[in-house]
Amino acid sequence: MDSVDSDFNKRKDEIGEYFSFLEKLNNDNIKLNYIQENIAKEFEISTKLQRIFIANTFLLLYNLVESTIRNSIVTIYNKIKDDELTYQDLSVKIKQIWLHKNSKKITSSNEEKIEKNLKKIINEIITQEIIILTKDDINISGNIYAETIRNLATQIGFEKSCDGRLLEEIKDKRNRLAHGEHTFHDIGKDFTYNDLNTYKETTFIHLEDVISKIKNFIDDEKYKIQQNIGTQ
Repeated sequence: MDSVDSDFNKRKDEIGEYFSFLEKLNNDNIKLNYIQENIAKEFEISTKLQRIFIANTFLLLYNLVESTIRNSIVTIYNKIKDDELTYQDLSVKIKQIWLHKNSKKITSSNEEKIEKNLKKIINEIITQEIIILTKDDINISGNIYAETIRNLATQIGFEKSCDGRLLEEIKDKRNRLAHGEHTFHDIGKDFTYNDLNTYKETTFIHLEDVISKIKNFIDDEKYKIQQNIGTQ
């Protein structure tokens, strides 16, 4: 999980820098002084521009949420590969994920293609090939928030994190901006710096808890079949 921690902290630092800038904008009559062609100039940051900067915060926070969750799950999948685990070695939940991934390959109107892909899946199990899962097997793009993270926890087997209710609003605001449903000004006008700071701190705390639970899941090797409860 070292790479997850590193990326998470890097993105947190970027958000911290951005919030330091936003804090300076949290006043009236903000002016930017600069030099152009050896002439001192001044640019007034309008209320409209301040609101655009405020709305952009939702993109930064959502980016942190999605990247952190994706990277954490990829770390689990990489451990399965690094440990050279076969289908028989996997926990029941990870088996289901792998089977679901491969079941898509046998959905076709072409009987010959179905038979070919089905034989390939069966052969991978019988010959005990190393199981490969990748980031492409994580369907979370654009729709990750606390409840979907808990659903992933159920699917994969790591412990669920509580609360995180503000993550859904971050996701919704991000999607409205990304899909052009609202302008940055329209989103930004409804939030203050203090509001955003609450979103930021809540997001950090929630993700840190999720990372901790996934670390425990990996350390305890819960992605493997648990021999003490019998063969599954």
